Amino acid sequence: MSEEFIEEIDDILSDVLSDVDSTSPAEIEQNITFGQSVSAERQTAIVDGRINQLAAELDVPEAAVDLAKSLRDQYRNQRGDLIGTALELVAASCLYCAVKVTEVPLDPTDFVAADDTVVTRKALLRRSKDIASTVGLDPSAFFGSEHYVDRYCDALDVTDAVNERAREIIEITEESGLSSGKSPSGWAAAAVYNACLDVGEKRTQQELSRVANVSEVTIRNRYQEQRAELRQVDSLPSDPVGVINHVVDASGVDNPTRELAELLIREARSEQYPVDADATLWGLAALRRASQLTDGDVKLKTLSQHIDEDSDAIKSRASGLQSVITQAELDEFRATHVQ
Repeated sequence: MSEEFIEEIDDILSDVLSDVDSTSPAEIEQNITFGQSVSAERQTAIVDGRINQLAAELDVPEAAVDLAKSLRDQYRNQRGDLIGTALELVAASCLYCAVKVTEVPLDPTDFVAADDTVVTRKALLRRSKDIASTVGLDPSAFFGSEHYVDRYCDALDVTDAVNERAREIIEITEESGLSSGKSPSGWAAAAVYNACLDVGEKRTQQELSRVANVSEVTIRNRYQEQRAELRQVDSLPSDPVGVINHVVDASGVDNPTRELAELLIREARSEQYPVDADATLWGLAALRRASQLTDGDVKLKTLSQHIDEDSDAIKSRASGLQSVITQAELDEFRATHVQ
């Protein structure tokens, strides 16, 4: 087993472990069978029985169950025996590894809730790490973040647009290698949070934390990492109207807001505003002002995701656009565009 491979597994699981409360209770030994206390045949029976029990409770597909039992054999053969292990924990960890490989969207919390002999996520993940590195599992099996997206989106009751955008974010960040070594559940939670901001559906980090059972600190850190990458990959056009259309298409902004924002830019340009010198900020500011004038729902936080500066830079320019259109012109626009 190469050092590089072991480090990759360690990075993936240590990111999950870092999200575990350090005050979690110590592992207890009651109701746990240790490998040295029973024969090899009895070891197999205990592990397989526990795998079957957990699989039934968690509704794990048969293919994953079969793989878990195969991993049990491989793990024991590579080690030489199961002496020094808690057999119930080995069973849960083999099944956890199997659901990761077969892309079943279950996380450590599901296993802990279903198995009272695995007291902490930490115990499960440490044994899973040992199994994965011992039998040579592909580390990529442990960060299929996209498999958590449907689950989180359903729990948050968001639109399909959020789901699709979250998957795009995961694809972009995985292709760049940014997600390597990160907890898949935390990465998915951050992607859904980022997607909510992009689409304009308000969900808080606290809500994501509760749904994903990931700390708000983790979501905030991952969200910032993803956002920095998205700004590099998904750069905005170099003219303010292009910026408006780009953001509108990504966020599902209504057409009257788009058209009024474009009108504001045209009027500002005619009055010698430097809208082309700082296209991104002026385009975002026009959307901000247009949304205010049409009672739209373009959130400042959604707009500010596209810049490194403070959102005050958008607000100040939006205020500057107040005088470029008269009340009569605004009334005429509303009469013809806003229902």
